[in-house]
Amino acid sequence: METPLIEFREVTKRFEEKTVLDKINLEIYENQITTVIGKSGSGKSVLLKHIIGLLSPDEGSILFRGKPVSKMKKGEWNEYRSKISYMFQNNALFDSMTVFENIALPLRQTTKLRKKGIEKKVMSRIEHL
Repeated sequence: METPLIEFREVTKRFEEKTVLDKINLEIYENQITTVIGKSGSGKSVLLKHIIGLLSPDEGSILFRGKPVSKMKKGEWNEYRSKISYMFQNNALFDSMTVFENIALPLRQTTKLRKKGIEKKVMSRIEHL
């Protein structure tokens, strides 16, 4: 049996008293199209934020090629993240992050810049907005 590229096992995520994901099980296979459909507020974005590593589950685990993401070393984590891309509708930003953090995110993920270098590039970009 083929190992899923990404797998959610009993993943639960809560924000204060609100449970957004409740024991979700999901398998996403390489070279297949997977569609997530649901009403507004049903947890689609929260699910995607778990896949890209912006959120971590309160319970359960997320696996990449059979390995728990939470147990990955930095190099493995960077390799995982380098294989994921995402695009927003209407040029949206991550609502759980500041503008600074939104601009810094791809620099942290795709460059070897140090913290000061990232800060300098982000502030330069913000000044030109």
